[in-house]
Amino acid sequence: MAAAAAEMRNCKSRTVKLLCPALSKIVPYEVWEEQRLDLGSIARALGLEPSALKLNGHLIGRGANLMSSVTWKSLLNYFSGKGLPTGETDQDALIVAGKLCKVGSKFGLPYRRKARC
Repeated sequence: MAAAAAEMRNCKSRTVKLLCPALSKIVPYEVWEEQRLDLGSIARALGLEPSALKLNGHLIGRGANLMSSVTWKSLLNYFSGKGLPTGETDQDALIVAGKLCKVGSKFGLPYRRKARC
């Protein structure tokens, strides 16, 4: 764990702007270059279901825990090479598409646990 913490200290952080056209909403999202994409966190930030989340029209592979093996650095380099938005500014925000969550669902906002009787 100490090795992972030391590795993250050497990584560069940045804010990526995420745009959800369905909501007309731009969200600033803090990332580390060597951090793997947490698609569940991105989905929650925008109120989308993570199962069909697309970034710039690309479906990103992920495991059962909604974590991808792709790092932010490699993804943004790929998008840059293809001439796609990289999220540096509001005008260049990453386009995030997906199905809207139902309010009160596991991934929707706000989420409240049911009271036990």
